[in-house]
Amino acid sequence: MSVAQEAAALSSGIAQPRSVDGGSPNDHPAVAAVPASQDAGLGAERGPWTAQDDYLVVELLCAALARIRLDRQRAGVQTQGRGGSGPLPRAWRDARGRLWWKAQTLGLDGPGNDLELFGWCRRPLGSWPVPLSLTEGDLEAVLLEGDSLSEFAEQAADLVQHADVEAELVQNQVFAALMLCARMNGGDDEAVQRVYCRLRRLLIDHTVLSDREVQVLARELPAADSDHDSFLAKFVRVAYVHHPVQAPGKVRLRCCADCRNPLDDGAVGCGTPGCTGVPERYAVACLGGYWTQHRATRQFFHDPGLLEGRLLDRLGELADDRLCLEDWPCLDAWDMAVTFKAQEPGADAECWVVDAKDCSSPALLARGFRCDPRVPARRRIIVIPMDRLRTPGYRADLERELQGRVSGVEVLDEKTFLRQVRVRARQAGGTR
Repeated sequence: MSVAQEAAALSSGIAQPRSVDGGSPNDHPAVAAVPASQDAGLGAERGPWTAQDDYLVVELLCAALARIRLDRQRAGVQTQGRGGSGPLPRAWRDARGRLWWKAQTLGLDGPGNDLELFGWCRRPLGSWPVPLSLTEGDLEAVLLEGDSLSEFAEQAADLVQHADVEAELVQNQVFAALMLCARMNGGDDEAVQRVYCRLRRLLIDHTVLSDREVQVLARELPAADSDHDSFLAKFVRVAYVHHPVQAPGKVRLRCCADCRNPLDDGAVGCGTPGCTGVPERYAVACLGGYWTQHRATRQFFHDPGLLEGRLLDRLGELADDRLCLEDWPCLDAWDMAVTFKAQEPGADAECWVVDAKDCSSPALLARGFRCDPRVPARRRIIVIPMDRLRTPGYRADLERELQGRVSGVEVLDEKTFLRQVRVRARQAGGTR
């Protein structure tokens, strides 16, 4: 059952779901339970609608769609036999209520029922009957592509600060398992940092793991709980999906030649945002099975991490007596810290901290960005991949949305950042 079918079943099943305050989901008065934004009251006394309100609506809808999909995945095949009863996520109810209030304010018709709003999610946000105050690029986005969440919706669901939904998303479980494995296998802070970086890079470089590779890694990270279940095994089970094989040998898969994401046999291209790789055959030598990354792991760790990996590799080539590179300092306070050695004896070294961000929406990126002060630095930089610059106004929208949220943070594209690092490294080495 697709996300679309699940939502339809919830909205139109034999047992009509009830909203959280006991009313029908098609009764407009039910939205009275939805809290308004902090600077406005309800109804006629509500103040002017702001872009912040509209982005909150979009984020809540995306979080709800992600929750519907997560519930469907947990239920498995049993979902297909359900009668359709049960409530839609609270995030969905809140978003629909906010849309209804905005429509009333503007003298327009809001979504008449949940199925109608679900239909809106398939349309570009700029074409919705209730106009949304979003950036020009985001108005072209859709929340659903066919029966799947769009890239925009996936990232919005990840960035939304809505605890009753976000806490249950799979990427949080992966991160928690990663942190636990790092802490239990590290004897001190430095060792924990090393293990953390090792596992983060594993998620970027290895979309497929053979059981042989897992065994080798287990000898490197042997810590286990009281039931002798290793913390590495727990991490792998959360981040990857196991595929057993009938006999030892090589399993041949199709993967992208660039990002290494597994591909279906009929795929002619990669499909990963920003990746132009082509399918190629990939052999996995295994004993009893192999592992492929969970969809959420690819979406929230591997795919965005491709930019991090590229930057770390390029900076690693430059690192010498002039430049020192630290991966994910302070357990991911930033993606990397680049320290240039002092040019003169007694002078302070210069540090740049960097976050590599690959997000389809600059506005959502800015709303979710946090400037971590734990790493002292002269420059704080957000690096965006070159393909995002193809979106008109992407960088300008990001810089504008960051204003008032963080200060002293620069936005550079990938090539410009690497060029500035090379220039600064030459200066540190005493050459111009």
